[in-house]
Amino acid sequence: MNVKDELLSILLDEETGVSGSELAERIGCSRMAISKSAAGLSDEGYRISVSKSDGYRLEKSDVLSLPVLQHHFPVPVYYRAVCQSTMTEAKDILNKGCEAPFAVIAGRQEGGRGRLGRSFFSPEGGLYMSLVLSGEAIPAPDMLTTAASLAVARAIEALTGIGCSIKWVNDIYIHGRKAVGILTEGLVNMEEGGLDKAIIGIGVNLQPGAESVPEELRSKMIYLYPSGNSPVTRAELGARITEEVIKVLSEDFIDEYRSRCFILGSSITVIKNGIQREAVAIDVDDRAELVVRYPDGRIEALSSGEVTLRI
Repeated sequence: MNVKDELLSILLDEETGVSGSELAERIGCSRMAISKSAAGLSDEGYRISVSKSDGYRLEKSDVLSLPVLQHHFPVPVYYRAVCQSTMTEAKDILNKGCEAPFAVIAGRQEGGRGRLGRSFFSPEGGLYMSLVLSGEAIPAPDMLTTAASLAVARAIEALTGIGCSIKWVNDIYIHGRKAVGILTEGLVNMEEGGLDKAIIGIGVNLQPGAESVPEELRSKMIYLYPSGNSPVTRAELGARITEEVIKVLSEDFIDEYRSRCFILGSSITVIKNGIQREAVAIDVDDRAELVVRYPDGRIEALSSGEVTLRI
């Protein structure tokens, strides 16, 4: 590593300040080189305070870089400043022989994907990640999507204090608008059968970037911090989401998921195989299927499809 990279590595690990003389001794360079490297890190967006009493100290700043992500994440992590989709990047990394678990983080996506082939608006400022897990780590593959949505809600609440609810099956809502989109894909082992790998794509509308929200999304989406200045960094949030996903997969979580599903008791429109039907959402069963009642009294448990609230 060069002096700048070594300086960043040390400051990430130190909660208190480190004097310039100590840094120079640990890295094996001059104090002038430390000063120049600190200035270079500041130019990249890192907030570094310098004082006679505390020395050099790295303050919290929402800079995405591989060293920062590696410092926070509990699994191996890959970083892309810009990519088409973290889901696509994750598949490419798997194809190169990398083993799960690992995560892929992007500063922005140019071709972010949502459910049912929709695009996902992914400008700078949001958290865009894909988490790749081994099939062996997923006891109930058919409930992975619901588990992931609950994990994301837990992570957001733990770090921000912002209450989250879930629109079946996997959208996170805040104040009646969508704040998080989740997309899961499974890769099947063709020789042995069963789930080989799973990729969980997660997009969090953390705070606005320079790119304006498209007109058709303005009444539907919301940022966790609409005015900016998020106290939580993308690296911190992504790491906590990863921890919560791994944790929830080993739990009996359906009661908590059910309690967060805000459409229960509401009139909805069920869209399945291109056909729309009116219904009332009455429950989420133990397999995370949405139980609905149609006007003719017929009850159905939905394992797939889309629902929208009728207002």
